[in-house]
Amino acid sequence: MSRNKRIIPLAVLALGVSLSHSEAFAAEPSKNAYPGAFDRPPANEQPALTKDEQSKLKNELTKARDRQNSQVKTTEAAPASKSKKP
Repeated sequence: MSRNKRIIPLAVLALGVSLSHSEAFAAEPSKNAYPGAFDRPPANEQPALTKDEQSKLKNELTKARDRQNSQVKTTEAAPASKSKKP
């Protein structure tokens, strides 16, 4: 038997032994660093915002949008100064 034919089975055996004793196979699913592909988080028991908070936020966003629109209109309405080349 050639030397390579003896080394390959020994290398496979050593790899199998090292993997069987590693912690990768012994880890519990709850201790994994990443969730499973189809695992879903539990449903929220409370809504993110109450109805009052939603209406308040909507009013604040509308006011912010109106302020920005008025600022854009004032900058567009201002005449651009023409500078003459010397």
